[in-house]
Amino acid sequence: MRGLLVGALVGALAVCAVPASAQQPTGGWDGSNPFACTLQNVGFGTAFPQPDADPFCVEFDKRRQNVAELGVVEFATQEPARVAAASPKCFYYQTDHWRGSIVQDNPATETYNYDGSYYFDKARGAGGVAVKNFRVAGQQGDPTTIPGFPAAYRPYFGKGRGGFQFAGGGIEVEPRCVELAKRERVYRPAETKRGCRLAGGRIGSGIGGIRLRARRAGVRFALGAPTSESRFAVRYCLDGGGTLSAGFLGVSGRRRVVVVKTDAPAFTYRGLAVDDTLRAARRSMRRERVRRRRDGSRLLIARGRARTVVVSVKRGRVAWIAVSRPKISLRVLARDLRRVN
Repeated sequence: MRGLLVGALVGALAVCAVPASAQQPTGGWDGSNPFACTLQNVGFGTAFPQPDADPFCVEFDKRRQNVAELGVVEFATQEPARVAAASPKCFYYQTDHWRGSIVQDNPATETYNYDGSYYFDKARGAGGVAVKNFRVAGQQGDPTTIPGFPAAYRPYFGKGRGGFQFAGGGIEVEPRCVELAKRERVYRPAETKRGCRLAGGRIGSGIGGIRLRARRAGVRFALGAPTSESRFAVRYCLDGGGTLSAGFLGVSGRRRVVVVKTDAPAFTYRGLAVDDTLRAARRSMRRERVRRRRDGSRLLIARGRARTVVVSVKRGRVAWIAVSRPKISLRVLARDLRRVN
């Protein structure tokens, strides 16, 4: 049964993005996003924050394909909506995470695992497929050993990973998409680092230009399109490394910021920054409350009239700093932080 499942999935990876009449691959592909777009993370569902976007760039979690709880059935019911959302787009990029198992979250029963990336471009007639972290029954595998794997694609795959792309003739070119590419900034410039924002500044009732209670639409207007987006959060990459994230209570543009978080050392709270020591964190925090977490980290929580400041310390160093609403319970605070994790 395991071999059948893996064969079906990898066979789909190899052919679903490429029509039977397509020309041969023109080269390898590492799965990187070719488009200038916000990556919409919808988890296990299909609640896209920007369903009308084009380029349409999405991330799915498909790691609940278990047998014991009928997760494979739930997965199958979601796929038609995902295909329907992608089909009319001119420019489409998808990344997803697959895992099959007999019992959910039991590594001993894992049947298959991989991370996939796919794209199509109806202005250039191009597309691609890539796979990494490919495992069978918990062991690193080679997709090309699966019976029925197309011979033309084998040079682009190896143990645990691989990918190819094609250009011109693989997908039918649509005039409307050619015109869209002329009018809009569709492609990600190769020389830029994903348009990451400059980092730096003091942490107060917000971080990096995102303030508590700002509306979601206002954040997008002030900072531009986020690097990735989900139903409850937007995330911006930062020049020099790290991210800046904001959490909301919903997807509407009128929803307000309830938490802001960063793991970039360029931001400071009373002189404290990411990578500083636990001792430095204790000096900077006032009347902090300490919560220990299952992963061994500590949360130092300080409440104020305008905000609640949270500092995460792991292995003796500050891992991230966040600000959330004042006068909230620890339960609500934990929920807010989950939105930006």
